Amino acid sequence: MKLVINKPTFILYLFSFYCFICFQLTEIKINSVKINEIISLLLVPVIIYQLKVINKHLFYFLLFFLFILLVTIIKNLTQTFYLDTSALTILRKPYLISISRFFEFLACFAFAVIVWKTFVYLISKGLTKDRIVNAILSLNFYFSLLLIIAYLLYYFRILNYFNAQILYDTTAYLPEPTLRLKGYYIEGGPFGLFYAFLFCLSSTVNKRKYFQKAIFLVMIFLALSKAGMIAVVGWFFYRLFVKFRNNILTKYIIFLLIIPAFILIAFKIADNYSASYNGIKEIITENPADYNAVMGRLAAFFIAPNMIIHNPFLGIGLGNYPLVRNDPRYLGVIPEVPEWDLPGLGGLVTLLIENGIISFLIFLLILYIIYKKYSKKSPMSKDSILLFIIICSLGVQLYFLYIWFLIGLAVTPEKEYLIDERL
Repeated sequence: MKLVINKPTFILYLFSFYCFICFQLTEIKINSVKINEIISLLLVPVIIYQLKVINKHLFYFLLFFLFILLVTIIKNLTQTFYLDTSALTILRKPYLISISRFFEFLACFAFAVIVWKTFVYLISKGLTKDRIVNAILSLNFYFSLLLIIAYLLYYFRILNYFNAQILYDTTAYLPEPTLRLKGYYIEGGPFGLFYAFLFCLSSTVNKRKYFQKAIFLVMIFLALSKAGMIAVVGWFFYRLFVKFRNNILTKYIIFLLIIPAFILIAFKIADNYSASYNGIKEIITENPADYNAVMGRLAAFFIAPNMIIHNPFLGIGLGNYPLVRNDPRYLGVIPEVPEWDLPGLGGLVTLLIENGIISFLIFLLILYIIYKKYSKKSPMSKDSILLFIIICSLGVQLYFLYIWFLIGLAVTPEKEYLIDERL
């Protein structure tokens, strides 16, 4: 019997594999450039050639990225950098780090356009949004099973976990290891947040498939991801609110219960951050030479507000956080560090820090315009925008490709509205 795969089915399989690469392989690089970004950037010339037929709402993002790059270049003319730039790799030097970030955003734009065009094409051929999303979820689900099997092999010492690529020991100083799954992400936190994205996406398109959702939850717990857990809790409360939104009395009762419950659970999950924040002076005193104790998210809690106060409208510049982090105006009780440091506070917060309140509001305005136009044309569009905001608020940076899948999905209407779309 001859196996025949029609063109739409072949495109669906190819698209699912492309999304899998963009979702999962964030730390597979060629000469410091992520392989998933290379694939998307290679398609940019084709996309630019077809700019006239690209969804205008996606085009807004391209104009926005050009705007923040231009503002950064102008701002850098009077900017003082507080890191030894001679020791940096070429792509981390002033101006070049901003251009590098722009190309990362360009890859995100290309990915969103490809998602939109593929969805529009497949829907026009009779496939539903749910079927397309489920094909992508299924591929990630099977890969998750492989990662769990590998984790168990490492956990039971069948394989040696030293130098393992997909996990690491968070308590190397103790006799017994605490293994944290990270897949092909830089660490467990972002990896778990990605799986929270998959869980929320699955709960949107699948009323059942409980095993799939359970596996995604297991991945979050194996990653020891607090942000991932908070995202799932937040999404659960949102879906609960939506379920009862038609009853005015019940809706407001649920709303009044959800907000304090979510805040309480979020603070409980992130309790160690609160302890570290409150005891920062003791941490610095006890570990004066340990830069890791005063880098990343913990340091950014103190530094970022000062950056915003001193640069409220235009920010410190795209990608410039590590370069100006040691400015005495920003440090407060935090000491200088001679290494490359990132805030880790999430894409929306980083946007506010690096590009100021003007760019921040413009970005939110674009999201709101998409929400207003497409939420009535597709319930999934509304959920996609809200999920994008949740994920970006909890730690993922805006240059991660997978969140732009939500933007491409958000600007895709249901089949009856496709006549309004530019193909």
